Amino acid sequence: MNNRYTPLTLIVVVLSLAAVAGFLFTPSVKENPVRVVMDNSGGRVIFTHLNHADEYGYECADCHHDDIGQELPIACGSCHPAAFDEEFKAQHQKNFPSKEACLRCHDDIPTGPLAEEDKPDTESIPLRADAFHGQCMSCHESDGGPYGEDSCYKCHAR
Repeated sequence: MNNRYTPLTLIVVVLSLAAVAGFLFTPSVKENPVRVVMDNSGGRVIFTHLNHADEYGYECADCHHDDIGQELPIACGSCHPAAFDEEFKAQHQKNFPSKEACLRCHDDIPTGPLAEEDKPDTESIPLRADAFHGQCMSCHESDGGPYGEDSCYKCHAR
């Protein structure tokens, strides 16, 4: 009867070792992701990040203007949310590597709830869709990518 449990025990041990190895030996962070998928109401955009960086010759700073001393660029939505709603206001500080990053939008490093006069002027910070359209469309217009009212579905999936 004990022999019938041997294969099952062996499988459990092998899978457990594989799980532990996965946690101990994490893969290194790639310098450039191949693609970035952006879900939105206009239709999902699959941005070919590696092509734009390697084949088209764009530098990180051409799109990521967040030089606040971190090793890798932070996500665009950290500064450019879909909306400046209560969820963003409560959660956005978790997206930054240090408190010094607060100074990009705030006059001082916040230590608690802010009075209305101490909140940054969000009217001057583009929302995510506006930031992407402004960034993408300006390069597409100057560098020959899809541009104009008839080109939406060249980037946005239907």
